[in-house]
Amino acid sequence: MRTPKSIVAITWDGKSSPMDHIHFDVEPVFDWLLYDYSGAVAESPMSVAHYLSIKSECKGDVMQNIYASLVSTPLTYIGFLDDDQIISVSDLNKLFFIASLEKLDVFQPSLNHDSYYHLRQFIHKPGYLVQDTWWVEIMSPFYSEAVFQAAGPHFKHSISGTGLDVYLIPTIQRLIGKTKTAVVHGVQLKHARPIRTDNRMFSNGKTNLEEIRYVQGVCRQMAAENPAHFDSDFHFHVLDRRYVHGVPLAYKIQRIPRMIRNLYKLIVDASYR
Repeated sequence: MRTPKSIVAITWDGKSSPMDHIHFDVEPVFDWLLYDYSGAVAESPMSVAHYLSIKSECKGDVMQNIYASLVSTPLTYIGFLDDDQIISVSDLNKLFFIASLEKLDVFQPSLNHDSYYHLRQFIHKPGYLVQDTWWVEIMSPFYSEAVFQAAGPHFKHSISGTGLDVYLIPTIQRLIGKTKTAVVHGVQLKHARPIRTDNRMFSNGKTNLEEIRYVQGVCRQMAAENPAHFDSDFHFHVLDRRYVHGVPLAYKIQRIPRMIRNLYKLIVDASYR
């Protein structure tokens, strides 16, 4: 039986040249979904397998509408890219290859060092192909079909999309037993525009920080109703953490042993040059 194609969904403002940050160097092994978030362009300006034109506020809104459109569409993986992320088709092909090889359920490409970013753990690390992580950020997430279908009904909890990444997706993964999550350092992406969700008030009356806290509450309730799926490590690293401004001191202190190990490795590697 033929394996369903993966899908890469990319947003468009309905005015500029669509997909102008994508380098079309080879044929894609996946299908494109172009999403006009202005809701003003009835027909796609380019040939794509999937096209949606719905006036939308932000990433969570976009993901909710895409889920509703694709709920009955077989797929292997689906990725969500914004219209300011620079990457080539060949890199996306490679990303899907690595994800399949490593049997990943949730993943993202690493970010170039000259990207706009909030979280350093997603910046590219030379020498790694993939690196396990508790979650991947909403900027450029990729989900397996099982994770996408299970999480989709809950995308409505965050218009900005913040909170869906750090709380919802890992919680859903635990519930369905699809927990292989990684940053793929074998592929890099550049985020070319400053983050624009901070301090915005959305139509639900919440800011993105309020949405994060709301989604955290929803996920804590899920965990309380299904305690067998959630161990103390998950509560400590995911459900009980606050992702607001900066990193809590307790977590910074935990980095010290890793810093010492990495420094030792750097010195040893230098001795063989």
